[in-house]
Formats: sequence, structure tokens, C-alpha cells
Amino acid sequence: MQATDTVPAEGEQEAGPAGRRQPPKAVMYFFIGLIPFILVMMLVTVYTSAMHQPTPRDLPVAVIGTGQQATGLAGQLNAAEGSPVEVRTVGSVSEARSLLESREIGAAFQLPSTPEGAATLYTAQAAGMGQASMAQAVFTGIAARQNLPVDHREIAPLPPEDGMGVSAMMIVTGWILAGYMIVTMVVQGAPELFTLRRMPVYLGAWAALMSFMVWLIADPVVGAVGGHAWEMLALGWATIFAVGLAQSFIARLVGGLGSVLGVFVLMYLGVPASNLGLPVKAMPAFFEWLHGVLPTPAAGEALRAVLYFGGDGVSGHLLVLALWGAVSVAGSVALDSARNRRKPAPGPGEGDKAVADEPAAPAMPVPA
Repeated sequence: MQATDTVPAEGEQEAGPAGRRQPPKAVMYFFIGLIPFILVMMLVTVYTSAMHQPTPRDLPVAVIGTGQQATGLAGQLNAAEGSPVEVRTVGSVSEARSLLESREIGAAFQLPSTPEGAATLYTAQAAGMGQASMAQAVFTGIAARQNLPVDHREIAPLPPEDGMGVSAMMIVTGWILAGYMIVTMVVQGAPELFTLRRMPVYLGAWAALMSFMVWLIADPVVGAVGGHAWEMLALGWATIFAVGLAQSFIARLVGGLGSVLGVFVLMYLGVPASNLGLPVKAMPAFFEWLHGVLPTPAAGEALRAVLYFGGDGVSGHLLVLALWGAVSVAGSVALDSARNRRKPAPGPGEGDKAVADEPAAPAMPVPA
């Protein structure tokens, strides 16, 4: 007898694989729109709340000098209600320069030594254009009230090829996106690769490729950075690999919502907290805390150290990336082991696939 296809009546639910009923199309259409709706709302909410009204808060600065005039100015600024700065005194210009180069302060102010002299303001634009501009506004306002001319001296200028200091943020965003998106697409399109054994190997190769491509575009093609090729290639690989491991763990942990949670943590929270656009000292305090724990700020500060400060201070940020990678691997192993212990033992002839070869639940791809 010839088989015939049956078409469900209007309003009737179609049967899916293994006889399962598919949800009504209205429900499917709702969820198709729900994910982009959530992503847009998260983006607007986080970015506007973080950056719509930047106001300096406890911006670390220094007053140079050991006399009563310098200590009195520092005390007045610290005691002022709603003061935008947190002031320390330093004994010499060389000490202030060292603190600026290590990014411990955002500016240093030296009062004139003679009544006819000018005050001197030292900043480090390479540590953040926004931070330098805010500190400059604070101290030029103080000098204006005292009718003092100000001599501005830049001790860490931005290079000509990156006069606004935005290259680091763009490069790091590319690294984070590369690590996040590849895992999301593999889980959706090639779940057989999403295992504890295969995915790290694939991630390592992908990280090497994308690190090279980002460097190629940023330096030889566009000319946005000058030199530091090997440092950028190594840091790019470490960032993409660590972020890929983190997104792999998130996908295993929450399944289909992993793409939403991943982009929220790595991009929507990570970019404002990176300190690469606006200083975190001008955002809500929550972002200052995130700056010390998320991989996006760690990669950004490490890149800034490499590009502008000879690698000084990079080790602490690399440790953050390493911890994200290590914790993510440990979490993925624990999740897969727990899920496989709950599965019934395979019957005869079904094989005994290793725990490491069990793919996780797929996650929907979401563009960042």
C-alpha cells in the first residue's frame, strides 16, 4: 500500500521527532523575538546606566610637595563634600612620574614655587584619555580660582597612530567576540566538536588564527598600533582561548540561554568595566568591582600595559585570564561528570563513549 503524507488541520500542532508535539507557531514566533528583545534591552540598560553621566568619584591624584601649602591643598580636596578626587601627597616629581607610569594615580599637581610662577599639571593620557581629561578639569578649575596659570606636561602621551586611545578597546572587543562567537556557533552547528577533548584543541587553533588576523588588521593594514607584534599575538591567543573556555562552561551550565548570559557578562558588562572608554572611577561603583574580576577588563589593561607602558603591570591581568580559563575547565569537567553519572548504563552494543566525548546541550547563536 502506498504511504500518504498527512497534513495537520489548521490550528493543529505538528508532531516533531519521536512523536513529540511541537509548540504552536505563535509560541515559536514569540521566542524568536524574545532573544533579540532581551539583548537590546540589556545593552541599552547597562550601557546607558554606566556611561550616560560620567562623574569622577575618588579619582586617584597627587599633589607634589612636602610643605604646608601642598598638604593643605590635599587636605582641602579630600575633606570637600562630594570631592571627585582622592588626593595623596608625594615628595618629588620623579615619585609622581613613577606613580603615573604605574597607573596608580591619574594626575599630579605641583603648586608654583614662587608667587609669579605657574602651577604644573602632570598627566598620562596613555593610561586613559578620559581619566586624564577629568583630572585636568579638576585642577585647572582649582588654579583658575586662584588666578594661577597652569603648565600642562604629558609624561605618557598617546602615539600619533592612536591619538584618542581607542585602538586597545577595539582590539580587545575583537578578541572577546572571537572567543564568544566560535563556541556559540560550534554548539549550534557542530555539536560533535563540543566535547571536553575536542573543543580545547579546536579553540587553541582558532585563537591562534584570530589573534593573528586581529593583529594583521590593527597593525600592518590599518596602522592603529605600532609594533609589539609578538606580545599582541600571545595576549590575543590567551584572551580568545580563556573566553572560549568560559563560554563553553556557560553553555554547559545553562544550555540554550548560554549565548545570552555569555554576551551579557563578557560584552555588556565587560566593555563598560574595561576602563578603556570611560574611567571606571566615573561610573557606578559596581563597575569598578567588575573591573578587577572580568576577563574583558583584564585583557584591556594587559594590552594597554603592552602598547604604552613596556608591559609594566601585565602579570596581574594575565592571572585573571588564567583563572577564568582554569575555573571554566574545572566547571565543565564537573558538569559533564555529574550528568554522565546520572545517565543509565549503556546496553550491549551501544558502546561506551567516554565522559569527555559527551556534547553539551546546544545554545542559540546570538550576535554580539
